[in-house]
Amino acid sequence: MSKPSQSKTYETIVIGAGFTGMYMLHRLRQLGMSARVYEAGENVGGTWFWNCYPGARCDVESMQYSYSFMEDLQQEWVWSERYPSQSEILNYINLVVDRLDLRLDIQCNTRVNAAHFDAASKLWSVSTDQGDDVKARFVITATGCLSAARAPDMAGKVSF
Repeated sequence: MSKPSQSKTYETIVIGAGFTGMYMLHRLRQLGMSARVYEAGENVGGTWFWNCYPGARCDVESMQYSYSFMEDLQQEWVWSERYPSQSEILNYINLVVDRLDLRLDIQCNTRVNAAHFDAASKLWSVSTDQGDDVKARFVITATGCLSAARAPDMAGKVSF
């Protein structure tokens, strides 16, 4: 995935390259808008990239993990199970990313450190841990509800 120049202006910055972030990039392109997606992981997939523990799988039927706007792919893709595994969902995600050529505008291994809105210029200033300092009219956070691990605070967990 490509790395932009250190200082650039986009119409939209998207934070996160899971299902929502990838769909946002696709829609923004359809609208003719320039966009950049920043993803902390080394690849796309969001929750399905990060949750790679043995036995990880979906708890809803596989058809819920199909992009309905891609009718040809819906007809072509055959899920092997009713509740697919993490690896099968990642395979689907990567096929979508490649088919829509989304990788060009996704920068992995990059965390957004800060986003500040400047009312005078009506632009967001976004900085990353890779030294990017970019500006955008819009910032969309697509980090999802499962983006930060939290260990429960339980008595005895250290010795468990």
